[in-house]
Amino acid sequence: MRPLFFFARNTGTTSRQEPMERIQLASVADRAEEVLAAPIAAAGFALLMCEVIGGPRGPVLRVYIERPDGTSVDIADCVTVNDAITDLLDTQDLFAGNYNLEVSSAGLSRPLKRIEHFAAQAGKTISFRTWEPIEGRRNWKVVLLGVEHDLLVVQWDAREVRVPLAAVEKANVVYEPPAKGVKKGGGQRRQKKSKQKSKKKAGASKR
Repeated sequence: MRPLFFFARNTGTTSRQEPMERIQLASVADRAEEVLAAPIAAAGFALLMCEVIGGPRGPVLRVYIERPDGTSVDIADCVTVNDAITDLLDTQDLFAGNYNLEVSSAGLSRPLKRIEHFAAQAGKTISFRTWEPIEGRRNWKVVLLGVEHDLLVVQWDAREVRVPLAAVEKANVVYEPPAKGVKKGGGQRRQKKSKQKSKKKAGASKR
């Protein structure tokens, strides 16, 4: 799912490049976080995380931001951060050639990377992909029970499984929309309306 708001910038067309290994992409993302945390904070926002993915027009650097007070990030905020970090990124040589920059809010499917990210989402359903298979699988969709040091404690197949954080390549919260047809206070409103009708009927019988 696309984040709620994002702003993308293409540094230009690029010729076909040799594919980068997943571990190399993750290393570039880590380096980008080191570089961008301070200027993003100076702009009044907090850096949630960075990720780098391969693309047909070159690698894509995604920068996820949030507000320190927890209020929503909008498209104007993404543009502000984009303008604050563009020139700095151009001096860092994070990529050998051209790349695409996306500044995004976390969105409903909030990305998870650090242990504190996971700890804050205990009790929710998450999905993640591991670098190598664990118990014969790389892709997981589980309930996150909590964290223990650098381990994720998840419920899978009616049992607890502990997954090292270092084994996780990519993770995010699974957005679960509220059940349809359920309106807050709806039952109370229907009850009050029913009582009003009963009073009218009682008054009519007195006449």
